[in-house]
Amino acid sequence: MVPAPEAKAALRRRMRLMGDLIDDRLLRSVQLWADVAARAEYARAPVVMAFVTLAGEPDADPLLARLDRDAKTLVLPRIAGAGLAAARVGEGMIPGTRGVPEPSGDVVELDIHDLVLVPGLAFTIEGARLGRGGGHYDRFLRTCPATTIGVCFAEQLVDELPLETHDICVSAVITC
Repeated sequence: MVPAPEAKAALRRRMRLMGDLIDDRLLRSVQLWADVAARAEYARAPVVMAFVTLAGEPDADPLLARLDRDAKTLVLPRIAGAGLAAARVGEGMIPGTRGVPEPSGDVVELDIHDLVLVPGLAFTIEGARLGRGGGHYDRFLRTCPATTIGVCFAEQLVDELPLETHDICVSAVITC
């Protein structure tokens, strides 16, 4: 049996390649965000934590437009120590420590009524998640009281993932 770290690394390589092959990303992203918006968790959430789109992930731009239209407060992740913090966009985005743009605004404490949309390279329908390997989301989600929904393309849904004790599952997964 392959140890979990090695199995995860192999699956990350495979899922990155698969993500590069999704050619109708924008169209499917619009549908994905419509499916998210149809959920009760979205309707009751005054604050929604989205993410800056990386390769292979759903395009977040249509979501940002929807959040504005629905008068939701948008927060985005910013690396804070070994984990993440939810922060307002503020004056705009600034270069992050890992090359991913981060919000420049104030940190927001999320509560149980808020919603966190979580990206990943792969998910299971039960909510297990394969991230990019830094553990930032796992550390953040461990203490986050908000509802968490993983979002991905159908090709990123797998039957099982190699899990370790530090891996945190999301409450639900939405895919298209």
